[in-house]
Amino acid sequence: MTEFRKPLPPELEQALRRELIAGERLLWSAQPIGRRLKAGFGIWFFAIPWTLFALFWESMALMPWAASTETPDTIMYAFGIVMPLFGLPFILIGFWMLWQPIRSIRVARSTVFGLTNRRLIKLEQSSKRTVSSVLLDQIGPIDRSEAKDGVGNLKIQTHSTIDSDGDRHTQRFEILGVPEVAKLERLIIENRHQNA
Repeated sequence: MTEFRKPLPPELEQALRRELIAGERLLWSAQPIGRRLKAGFGIWFFAIPWTLFALFWESMALMPWAASTETPDTIMYAFGIVMPLFGLPFILIGFWMLWQPIRSIRVARSTVFGLTNRRLIKLEQSSKRTVSSVLLDQIGPIDRSEAKDGVGNLKIQTHSTIDSDGDRHTQRFEILGVPEVAKLERLIIENRHQNA
């Protein structure tokens, strides 16, 4: 079963078309499918127990304050302040992990990828517009991963540099969680050769 591209929301389509320069034609566009991105709900198998334990820890650490009449002052101030403060970062980390899948779905709703006859474009429009693009003649090797339904990722090498230690760093343009990813790869290769 193939997951077909849905029409873009009008505001994202207009924003993408505003990015086109003279003589540039839009050949392909799609939004990522939020539930198919890297930060899926699988993280919750770890995040839920983590957060529950952190909340339990915090409630136990606050017990000296609940039983303040029976708890000696030194214990109350030593453990009643230090231990709750120690638990707060763990609670925050738990909430951060729980938020990640929801955040990636929200980002996917405001993101669109486009392929023109000259370049690849990624446009993210939330509180501010962020646009990144790569010219087709800068595209190097392409790695594709694809599910049975045609949704997948393209990781496109754009260039690499060598730092002062002699380590090579490869820059990539990533298109993640889009439908019909094999079709997109074919279009990129065909148009890259036409521009060469």
